[in-house]
Amino acid sequence: MLTCEQEVVSLEEDRDFSAFKTLYKELAPLLIFYAGKYVDQTTAEDLVQDVFLCIWQKQTPLLLKEGLKTYLYRSVRHACLDVLKHEEVKDNFVKQVTNRLKIEEIHYYEEAQWLYEEDERLIRIYEEMEKLPPKCREIFIMSYLEERKSDDIAILLNISKRTVEVQLYKALKLLRTSLLTCFIFHSSFFIFLLLA
Repeated sequence: MLTCEQEVVSLEEDRDFSAFKTLYKELAPLLIFYAGKYVDQTTAEDLVQDVFLCIWQKQTPLLLKEGLKTYLYRSVRHACLDVLKHEEVKDNFVKQVTNRLKIEEIHYYEEAQWLYEEDERLIRIYEEMEKLPPKCREIFIMSYLEERKSDDIAILLNISKRTVEVQLYKALKLLRTSLLTCFIFHSSFFIFLLLA
């Protein structure tokens, strides 16, 4: 029986498939076991097969100083190293994308929370507006929601401009008082909950 080195010489001389097959059967299980220390079994089998395929496809003879086994083990080791480096890059990329998505999710929920709080404030303002005296509420809505000028409101309601201004002052004063009390209560309650 030929040794591995003798088989490679035979393989190089006449590209003998039977010598290559014998070489593969002898060394592939050992190389797969070796690669299996670093990568999963399927990857180890693929790497060893790729190394043997590269040897078969090379048209130039193998000039090996260290011997065939050493060359094959070194080739498998480098192939494992390449796979592991690729996995590391892939894992880092996945980790970065995952972190980026988490950050965007946090920003999204912060924005959603702000919108929710803004909606709550607006609802509270409209509730307090409904509590205003009817004429005061009507003038306030015309001024702030419909964006009409005091002169226009006075003409439409057939009242003096000074009456419009007094009613607006009264509405703002009532709204400030009730909303400030409400927001101070909610803020104090929220702070109480945080400290409790």
